[in-house]
Amino acid sequence: MSDEFIPKEDFLKKYIEPFTPLHYVYWPDKGFIVWRASTGENAELLHIHTFVRGKGYSKELVKEMMRQLAEKPPYYSVFGFALSSREALKEVYPKLGFNITPDIEAPYKGGPSFIFWQSFEELKKKYLDGK
Repeated sequence: MSDEFIPKEDFLKKYIEPFTPLHYVYWPDKGFIVWRASTGENAELLHIHTFVRGKGYSKELVKEMMRQLAEKPPYYSVFGFALSSREALKEVYPKLGFNITPDIEAPYKGGPSFIFWQSFEELKKKYLDGK
């Protein structure tokens, strides 16, 4: 840790502004997805919700998120957290191309959670490069 003074303008530009805006897609007939830039050149997927299940809308939403992320790289990975008690999500996220790291004690008050994650490049291949 450094004792170097950082002017407020520099502090805001480096430590606040990159992480403040939430990005989202909301399609009234399909659902929504919400994400934000995170530390380490990662994107954090905060919410994904479809209004009708089984139509492939989750994949369409992730594809649109990836399209928007690709406009402003670099990103190393896309990740998020969910409560381990939400068992169905442990099947959904792998279908969307994410890896699962199960049952960590944090970050949620409601009990153990799991992390879903994938490298940006792998998701880009899946959703944008047609591979």
